[in-house]
Amino acid sequence: MKAIRFYAPGDVRVEDLPRPEPQQGEVLVQVEVALTDGTDLKAFRRGHPVLLRDLPSPFGHEFCGVDVATGQRVVAANSAPCGVCDACRRGEVCVNLDLLNGAYAEFIVVPERIARVNLLRVPTSLPPLLAAMVEPLACCLNGVERAEAQAGDSVAIVGAGPIGLMLCACVADAGAHPIAVEQRSDRRSLAREFGAEPGDGHEADVVIEAVGTADAWSVAVDLARPGGTVVLFGGLPGGTTVPVDATRLHYEELTLKGAFHHRPRHVKAALAFLASRAYPWERLVTHEVSLEGLPALFTDPPRDLLKAAVRIA
Repeated sequence: MKAIRFYAPGDVRVEDLPRPEPQQGEVLVQVEVALTDGTDLKAFRRGHPVLLRDLPSPFGHEFCGVDVATGQRVVAANSAPCGVCDACRRGEVCVNLDLLNGAYAEFIVVPERIARVNLLRVPTSLPPLLAAMVEPLACCLNGVERAEAQAGDSVAIVGAGPIGLMLCACVADAGAHPIAVEQRSDRRSLAREFGAEPGDGHEADVVIEAVGTADAWSVAVDLARPGGTVVLFGGLPGGTTVPVDATRLHYEELTLKGAFHHRPRHVKAALAFLASRAYPWERLVTHEVSLEGLPALFTDPPRDLLKAAVRIA
């Protein structure tokens, strides 16, 4: 089979590899479409200490395909919790996540735990292109849950990339009022299609950072009203520090929260949300490439790139 493997930052290669063979409890999926995302782009540029630890490594984690054994269209999240650690019992992020990487390939084996917990059948009415968005949308649902926004709250989303736009839709669906804080006019216009109004977000009840830069983290804290909540969604490189105005944090009683990953309930909810077609999810995919064209896309991403569909089958 053809598959992309990551060798080093900036070095990914399309290779011919043996078709994988599933073991007991595992599921072999023929990939129909994989999607690019910000995590993969960051990993391409600087590597990843967990997902790309053993080199050369499989690459990519958003996909939809067909279960080879049953012929059913399925989608899998890129992880599954153990269900028994203290964090799992508290409803927090599992400390023993079983991770899945390797969506940029003709076939992928879904590990037993993920197949048992986070492998879902795709409704016949949902195209694979949209079903492949389950994992990032599940993360966004977790982020909005962490925000604890109430109906009628103003929620500023810093950044209107694909994650920011998904967050806008999740906030609107929760009954709050999303405000897209974005400099680019094309993305501000698109935010309206996902239930948001463009604005400066000043004095918002809740602010969700969706850019993944230290500057954006600082902006998010600055925007929140006294007593407001800030959700820091976009991940930063290890060792990064971000200064916070201690006066605001203490005297204005700001609440700062991190939001990372998803739980199985978010994965199921994301699939249902996509199937509802409540928002134009297809607008998040702006480009299409083959496996062979993916390295060039990562090397020099188009300015208008949101997500690219990697067509495989």
